[in-house]
Amino acid sequence: MLTLLLAAACVALFAFTLRNVGLQEIGEGVRRLGWGGFAAILVLSGLRMVFRSRAWMRCVEGEPRLRFAEALDATLMGEALGNVTPFANALSEPSKAAFVRGRVPFRSAFSAIVVENIFYTASVALMIGIGASVFLLVYSMPQYLRAVSYGALVGVAVVIGTACVLLRARVHPLSSAAEWLNARSLVPAWVTSRIPRVRRFEDDITTFTARNGRSLAPLALYEAAFHLAGVAEVYVTLTLIAPGSATLLTALVVESTGRVINVLFKFVPLRVGVDEAGNALLALPLALAPASLVTLALVRKARILVWTAVGIALLFRRGLSVRRALAQAQAVAGEAKG
Repeated sequence: MLTLLLAAACVALFAFTLRNVGLQEIGEGVRRLGWGGFAAILVLSGLRMVFRSRAWMRCVEGEPRLRFAEALDATLMGEALGNVTPFANALSEPSKAAFVRGRVPFRSAFSAIVVENIFYTASVALMIGIGASVFLLVYSMPQYLRAVSYGALVGVAVVIGTACVLLRARVHPLSSAAEWLNARSLVPAWVTSRIPRVRRFEDDITTFTARNGRSLAPLALYEAAFHLAGVAEVYVTLTLIAPGSATLLTALVVESTGRVINVLFKFVPLRVGVDEAGNALLALPLALAPASLVTLALVRKARILVWTAVGIALLFRRGLSVRRALAQAQAVAGEAKG
């Protein structure tokens, strides 16, 4: 029931936003973008997945090495699963390990996914922090947006601090918690038997930076390139939709706001409604037409749908349905926990 209410609310928000900014204005923006412009957006968004795949490859240790084609295919299929289900990262990320386990040992592939996600999360936090700082320093805004921006900066400090602790302090939160509960006879025997395995898995993650110092700079560059491609995508789209309206600073703010929305509403498939409404709120402080920013959100949805279709096609090529792929991802997630 809650899921249905949430879906109804998102659809209602989507319809209200489109009606409020004007369907005619949105249609005009789409016409100005054209097929050529949309092709450019697909290329830039495709580059983002290439950079995430390369970052993942940098985190895989041992032999055999993960090949680029395999990493990119797994990324596309994992993203497709995350886009068509409300489970998002809970299954889309583990599914990547399932898709390459015939090539790379599960422990190596999944540890690499976790490490890459820690670096990615830290890079997202840094991106949000930069965008919030630019927003506060350059643009005039209502008080509630200023409060949200300050809140984002606090969140950035927390996330980056947590990532540093996980990667440098060599903490073992899962196994330590399990040991504490086990000492008080609060967990079943099957949990107790898996504590050493979980600790080894945590060691793989927390000692990664010590073992792979030479990989850290390229890994950081790939994560940075992912976000730069996102800023470029926003800039190109707005320039084509509303010529002369966009600057690189506005593109940076819009992209960083998109990262916030993505984090907060990842559970909403395609972020229906929330992307459009969130972008519309930026129109006044950024001195942009609301229709341009809502059109931007719609164009980005369209390219998500294209890449989702590519990911699903790759699943079918492997003889997998979406349901079977999700079941495989759930099995892998369970294996990781156990």
